[in-house]
Amino acid sequence: MSENRQFVENPLLLTDLFPNGIYHFKEPNEEAIVLPQVADNESGKVVVLASAETVGSPEIAVEENEINAQILTGNNPEEDTMITLTIINLIFDATDVSWDEATKLSYDKLMSAVKVNQESVLSEDIEMVMAVGEAAYSPELLGDRLSPVIFVWSDRDIAQIPALYKARPTEKGVMVRFPSFAAMCANLEMKKMVWQTMKQVLKF
Repeated sequence: MSENRQFVENPLLLTDLFPNGIYHFKEPNEEAIVLPQVADNESGKVVVLASAETVGSPEIAVEENEINAQILTGNNPEEDTMITLTIINLIFDATDVSWDEATKLSYDKLMSAVKVNQESVLSEDIEMVMAVGEAAYSPELLGDRLSPVIFVWSDRDIAQIPALYKARPTEKGVMVRFPSFAAMCANLEMKKMVWQTMKQVLKF
């Protein structure tokens, strides 16, 4: 075999070929995140791998490494005694304890329009959990309920939840933070931001 060598008098002429250096390793744009799934007694689907990617929307400030919320049901024997839901609305503010008829209608319309895995969610798979007066989130607030999607509604600063209009992963899926539902209903811009954030995080 013959050797094919190239000789260059001035090695600096080769710098255009390697602008990042010889030993530069390109960092991956995506990393795999395992999304544990909610138990469903009737289905045997397994855990899904979703890629985390940076979302660059100028209108919605969703955190880096926001989850592609590909939510599927799984079967975990330890969770057989739990109530499995698709969406939990976690309420922290007293203003959302009782709504007038118009606000309740807005809630029903919004929940019927939300999609998870490109599919509409049945009303019986959506539940509201009251945590009025609590200053921090913990899984114990959900009691015996499990859900891959948790919407947090509050105007207050609550520990252990993401910032307004941001999402973060949970053990079961994703948690998204919004203003109190009553405040959102009174503000058109907030309504738009809530809807856009839901669509961006849940990919529908």
